[in-house]
Amino acid sequence: MSPLYYLQDSRQYVGNDMLWWAKAGGYTTDLSKAETYDRYEVQRMHNNRSTDIPWSKEYIDTKVRPAVDMQYVKRKEAGDGGIVFTKPAKERKEGYRCHSCQSFISETNVYLGECTRCGANNHP
Repeated sequence: MSPLYYLQDSRQYVGNDMLWWAKAGGYTTDLSKAETYDRYEVQRMHNNRSTDIPWSKEYIDTKVRPAVDMQYVKRKEAGDGGIVFTKPAKERKEGYRCHSCQSFISETNVYLGECTRCGANNHP
């Protein structure tokens, strides 16, 4: 049997994933949906567009790793099996105090103005 090849569209990537010519047309990052070509076909296609890079199927198949596409998972289904998720704690915004009278002041007054209570300059 003659060697098979995948054809990469090297003009762009999806995250860290390579784009391959797909069986149904278009492009895919999923190798199970990628078209394979014989040497003659892949050479002809590469000659027509140099950004289409032929890769040996045998070589690329050794580089496959499992991945989870976030489009297909739902957070609310992650708790199936009795796990109860807690809501993340709300982050408290840092408070600013006047250097002189210790009253709370806005961030704007820290950098641009004076304390509205005692008139002290609080520029860093």
